[in-house]
Amino acid sequence: MSDRKASRPDQNPEDVPVSKNIAQGTDSKEHFALRAIRAILILLCVTLIGLLNYLAFESQTNPALKTILIANYGFFSLLLDPYVVLSITILGAGVISWTLLSRPRGTFRKIISYLRPHLLYVIVIGIVMVAGASLQLAQPWIIGYLLVGNVIAFHNLGYLPTVLALLAGAFAMQQVAAFLTDYLTEKLGEKTVHKLRTDVFEHVERLPLQFLDESRSGELVSRIMSDTNEVESILTDDMPALGSDFIMVAGASGLLFFANQKIALTIVPFIIGMVIVVNLFKRRVKRGARKIREAVGELSARTFEVISSLRIVKSFHREEEEAKEFRERSLAIVRSNVNLVKLSSLYSTMVDTVTTLALLALLLVAVPSVLNGAMTLGALVAAIGLLNKMFDPLVSLSKANFKIEKAVAAGDRLFEITEMKPEALDVPGTFTPSNIQGGIEFDNVSFQYNSGHKVLEKLNLTVKPGETVAIVGSSGVGKSTIVNLLLRFYEPTSGRIRIDNYPINLLKLSFLRDSIGLVIQDPILFSGTIRDNIAYGKTGASQEEIVQAAKAANAQEFILNLPKGYDTEIGERGDPKILILDEATSNVDSQSEALIREAMRRMSGERTTIVIAHRLSTIMDADRIVVLEDGRIVEVGTHLGLLQRGGTYSRIYQNQLQAQPYQQIGERKA
Repeated sequence: MSDRKASRPDQNPEDVPVSKNIAQGTDSKEHFALRAIRAILILLCVTLIGLLNYLAFESQTNPALKTILIANYGFFSLLLDPYVVLSITILGAGVISWTLLSRPRGTFRKIISYLRPHLLYVIVIGIVMVAGASLQLAQPWIIGYLLVGNVIAFHNLGYLPTVLALLAGAFAMQQVAAFLTDYLTEKLGEKTVHKLRTDVFEHVERLPLQFLDESRSGELVSRIMSDTNEVESILTDDMPALGSDFIMVAGASGLLFFANQKIALTIVPFIIGMVIVVNLFKRRVKRGARKIREAVGELSARTFEVISSLRIVKSFHREEEEAKEFRERSLAIVRSNVNLVKLSSLYSTMVDTVTTLALLALLLVAVPSVLNGAMTLGALVAAIGLLNKMFDPLVSLSKANFKIEKAVAAGDRLFEITEMKPEALDVPGTFTPSNIQGGIEFDNVSFQYNSGHKVLEKLNLTVKPGETVAIVGSSGVGKSTIVNLLLRFYEPTSGRIRIDNYPINLLKLSFLRDSIGLVIQDPILFSGTIRDNIAYGKTGASQEEIVQAAKAANAQEFILNLPKGYDTEIGERGDPKILILDEATSNVDSQSEALIREAMRRMSGERTTIVIAHRLSTIMDADRIVVLEDGRIVEVGTHLGLLQRGGTYSRIYQNQLQAQPYQQIGERKA
């Protein structure tokens, strides 16, 4: 549909005198300026539909505005049609939403779902985005239909300052809208990613130990930190542009189509071409992005392992080998990134080519129409402006596809974790006993890992309340597995475990673990004071309880000799009914081991103690010693009784005796 010339008075003859008055400058410039500024302020602050409604109403009482509408009757008469307004929305939403917002497996939708608690932010940002897009769409309209179509066409230089003021006002308020959009979306993005990162971390804490044993700590850290940062980038940087560009494409394409169907139909094939280009590259981008995220996770995991084991690396002089492996892994990431950049560059070139061809096609169709009088010069300028307002954000949208796919790849890795079934700490049907004494019973317990490797087979063991039982055996016979089963880090393949005749699977998991204290081979100290670490296992522990725990562990004198005593930064645990020492003395010297033995003797009878030991000197005072071999109990007795029997325990003891200096072995006699 061609535009009517602005100078044709036969369109609405009764209004020509008013037009002439403005063209000749006989109407008040101040009156025109005030009315026009009022109109443009409405344009800047409302949606396109609101603007059209305003123009339709205001033109009845505003001669200046009515003259402008008359001069561009062919353009605005279409815009005021309700069908046109509805069609603009449909046209803009269809192709773009299908192309850029559809995501497999709903990962993108899951990311967006984190915006729901902040709906007010989303609404305000949406309003500001619509206002900003309307401001941008107003600029080619002002330039084409007011500046070129009226000031230049009618030689009305007297109205040039007014038009320039309108253009400057539109730009200034657009910048205000851009600032508000950036600020609000950044704030919204930070809140959203904080929630996502916290959810992932808390879910990892609740996952079964089996998953954590099979995962690499560094890789998990990479997911929690690096992958959430990737998701954060799209929420804080790309989503604002995505929303604004979407509105711009929808509005500009609709305006262009209904202003001049011939030009719009010329552009349609290029929009389709853009859609095809986006879909051609979308899957390849996501595969490449996921490969990079996995490689970064592997590098993080390896780095974490090497740094945490640097003492071993140095002792075996493996620095160069580890550095070489690090370089190779890092170069693999570089190569993957370069390939993705190459893909991105090719993608950008194709998108820019489609855009340029669209502009050339528009000029090929529009310029002859201007020369033969079928289209005004102002309409051509406005059409070119609208084309830019449509294709610039469309190009931005298509290029944002790369960032979206990278964020979706990172989101996939995050949601893989959150979709895993966590441990149920307090499931229906479980209960909390009022008190437990600490009796433990393993009833015909067998266990094997997923690989099929049997670790324990029909284990029967009873530990009385207050009894100290040591478990010994060579590596891999199932000593630590007993601990894992008792704490329900794993579930037995068959059989049942009881505490005070209560099946542990019927006890609330939180209560079970609160009732058991665990000291491992390499104790973990959390950041904080000695007081904090001792009280870690009992929230709200009093100072008296903390001191008693320190005395029980033979640590009171050592702590008091520190400059800040209990307030020294770094610890131990609470006061459980069941205490498990899992190779707790493996890495201590003889003097420290003697202190631990003394503490164990003093605590004997107060709590049930299970000692997993490799150094037999630690367990000589145990009430009973259980010897494991091939997942079965082969011997049970006291230290002296087992030595006299001359079995597996005696053989292990003799081997250790020969491997250590005699004076160190002598400390075992007490």
